[in-house]
Amino acid sequence: MTTGRSPSHPEGDQPVSVPSPSDEAAHRRRFAGRTLDCPDVLIVNDGYLKATWPFLADRLREGLVGTDHTLLWETVPASSHLRDIRGVDDVRALVLIGVEPEPADLAALSRLAVVAGVGGVGSAVAAELAARGIAYVDGSRGHTDSRAEHAIALVLAALRSLPSWHTTMAVEGPRAWPLPSWQYSDHPGLVNGTLRGKTVAVVGLGPLGARVAELCAAFGATVAVADPDADEIDVAVSGAQRIDLEHVSAADIVVVTEGTPRSRLTAAVLDRLRAGSLVVTLDAAGIDLAALRERVLRGELAWATDVYETVPVPLDDPILGRDNVVHTPGIAGRTREANHGVADVLVENIARVLRGGQPWPWDRLPFARPIPVEESASSDGATQA
Repeated sequence: MTTGRSPSHPEGDQPVSVPSPSDEAAHRRRFAGRTLDCPDVLIVNDGYLKATWPFLADRLREGLVGTDHTLLWETVPASSHLRDIRGVDDVRALVLIGVEPEPADLAALSRLAVVAGVGGVGSAVAAELAARGIAYVDGSRGHTDSRAEHAIALVLAALRSLPSWHTTMAVEGPRAWPLPSWQYSDHPGLVNGTLRGKTVAVVGLGPLGARVAELCAAFGATVAVADPDADEIDVAVSGAQRIDLEHVSAADIVVVTEGTPRSRLTAAVLDRLRAGSLVVTLDAAGIDLAALRERVLRGELAWATDVYETVPVPLDDPILGRDNVVHTPGIAGRTREANHGVADVLVENIARVLRGGQPWPWDRLPFARPIPVEESASSDGATQA
């Protein structure tokens, strides 16, 4: 396997500085028994790190080195395997960025204590981790605020038809201004106006769902949460009413923040949504996008989304250019602060585990729960970043 490794920089595109003799001696004392060919943290990415998480790499490297860990960065193409990396059997912490390992890869990491990344891993990997008692740390808490605020931005933009008005003014100029006798910015056939007074159903009560529920309530909306796997304490802390997935159809606005096989909005549920309702999607795994698209194309629902069935969306896709759709290109969690936040969550939990502790409970995915056969067969368990 050919990989471009550069211990001095995660991307391998910066010159390697030559340490002074005194620096080398200090390094040997600091990392006694550890070398860059036998690192305690292995970070693997899919080759698209600069495009997907441009500010994460340096922050992650600085944080881990600052907590006295030796690192090895590897780019792993789809045709390669983690188990082929030199020194992998000494690795105690594995960080996955856009890479899905195989159970055989994990088996080769005999000293592995923690796996970390953004989003989940597949069912087979989850089962392997659970069987060995290895924690999986999800860095999603680090971009929760960014994604939640983006969800609110999508809601407000859809309620007031902001993209349509912006485009109309840019194209038509003065002709776009309302007649002197009226000034009304909302779409009369769709849910519109203020968020205050609306009923909002949030699907998924992870960190993102909880934050979205909190923000919607702060705007004066009546909020309910739908997540069959959420603990009662989490529902109570959210301050929202708990509802079944079948009852989201009563809401003015449905916000899909995450999805599992048990919390996915099916075509049957979407068919019952009231005409004119607004659906906001931040996770494609949480909803039947094909069924949603059908109702949107018929003009029956409004849709504000940061995720799609295919990426990028073809320019001839009929979903584009509609006045009942608001689009963003997968940028909800891609701010600089979000990149740094994800890195900080990963560093903090990796350091805790390698010091003999446990990850924070809110960052640890509950892989100890047995995975039903139907879940394993119907989904790979991964979530969008």
